Amino acid sequence: MSRSLPPALASALTLLLLGLTACLPGTEAVFGPPTFRLQAEGSGLVRLDVAAVGAPSATFRVVLDVVNPNPVGARLASLDGDLYLADVRAGSVSFVGGLDLPPRGQARLVLDVTLATDTFAALGTVFADALAGRAVAYRLDAHVGVEVLGAVQRFERATLLAGTVSSDLRLATPRLSLDREASGVRSVSFDRVVIAFAVRVHNDAPVGMLVRSPDARFALGGREVATVQLPTTALAAGASTLVVQEVVLNPVQLGAAVVAELTRMAAGQAGGVEVSLRGGWELEVPGLASRSVDMGELLRTRLE
Repeated sequence: MSRSLPPALASALTLLLLGLTACLPGTEAVFGPPTFRLQAEGSGLVRLDVAAVGAPSATFRVVLDVVNPNPVGARLASLDGDLYLADVRAGSVSFVGGLDLPPRGQARLVLDVTLATDTFAALGTVFADALAGRAVAYRLDAHVGVEVLGAVQRFERATLLAGTVSSDLRLATPRLSLDREASGVRSVSFDRVVIAFAVRVHNDAPVGMLVRSPDARFALGGREVATVQLPTTALAAGASTLVVQEVVLNPVQLGAAVVAELTRMAAGQAGGVEVSLRGGWELEVPGLASRSVDMGELLRTRLE
């Protein structure tokens, strides 16, 4: 009856046999380096903030399948190198910690590379192409260290992969929400009504941008009463900011019922009026991209 060898012993014997074979004339090296395949889905520029929006920063994500061509399991111990975008050295790549690679198998590795801010001027065309959905050329050069049975073998620096990739970046329209604490009726008199209208502008997109509302119409109690232009606002990627706008109205436009309700609210009494904001957005990444969006209704809420 035959018995199988323990896995560790079997791997050791396999390496020994490979080593003996490698010593024979005309044979190849004992252990081949891993190879790398880019997964286009998820790879590319995933965050961008330019100086005109806030603190400049950008992240390029590389999603890799690391392939072990050898008949024994190994561990990717380190990867140190540089990422190039359109032949511009854009940032340093470093991976330490270990990634298990099965025999003749593969494992997924995700690298988020922070781009060096002093390269942003040289990368302007790259950023513009990414924002427009056009493919960007990339190259990853690095040293690789592989651990086998406790020993680390280091391979010379080489180009691990190169090609083009498109980024899923979009100038997405922001969201608005009423800030109730900062909003309210400030004063009501026979010739003017002053309302503080405070909205929080949310940027859910991975792109920092300047936003403005060139044609927002303010309706109160179901009736359009004013045109409101929200000021140009800088929004970093994934951030929000508060915008407070004072709306000055003529009571004659509002009608007696709405004015009476606003008067009660100004006096601190319970009350409420339906408010809506309609219009469009102007979105801009200065020098790189812009977009106009007609949204119809931007916000509907109740001012209390």
